[in-house]
Amino acid sequence: MHSTEEPDVKNLCWTLIGLAGLAFGMGTVLSFAGHKELLLWPEGYWRGSIGLLLFAIALRLMSEQRG
Repeated sequence: MHSTEEPDVKNLCWTLIGLAGLAFGMGTVLSFAGHKELLLWPEGYWRGSIGLLLFAIALRLMSEQRG
């Protein structure tokens, strides 16, 4: 299957995936280090990472349907 999506959308998706990994890692470090809060509770970082991943998936699916 040949993909015809723009490189901008693909780069945006990879950026969102990277940010999701960073947010998940930050939440994990905060949780295991015993910190209660750094702007957000650790669960907030984990929820944010799931939201970023879902947004990346939605963008990817929309760009495939258009192309």
